[in-house]
Amino acid sequence: MDEQQRFMQIFQTYREVNQAFYQVMTRVAQRHGLTPLQLIVLRILEEYPGIRLMELSEKLRLGNSTTSGIVDRMFKSGLVTRERTENDRRAMTLKLSDKGAALWEESNATRMALLRPLLSLSEEDQEQLNRVQNEILTILKNISEDDLND
Repeated sequence: MDEQQRFMQIFQTYREVNQAFYQVMTRVAQRHGLTPLQLIVLRILEEYPGIRLMELSEKLRLGNSTTSGIVDRMFKSGLVTRERTENDRRAMTLKLSDKGAALWEESNATRMALLRPLLSLSEEDQEQLNRVQNEILTILKNISEDDLND
């Protein structure tokens, strides 16, 4: 197999796995009346209660205005609470409401049930997969602007 074929095989495999995960996440979200991004927001707020909008935007890798729109819709649906901070009255912290927390628990249970077959991988295979993925991630992160200009 030549260099080009090897590269394309790696790229195509990652693309297919990414698409498959996205499809599962979309089905989970839809089953619970959410968008995939809203499902991610529920997970982040469950993990980081009291997070600020800017921090949430960074975790989502989205702009503040896009994140604000998502949070506004979730607030109107009763899934999220917003509180002004004492230090900076312009800043707000975000938390899951009781309804949002319950929805996270339900949707997470659905997600775990759908993804449970992944646990059929042996621990050795999973460790090897993690090692290879981390190597690939390191290689990709080390590509600099200078490399792109060559």
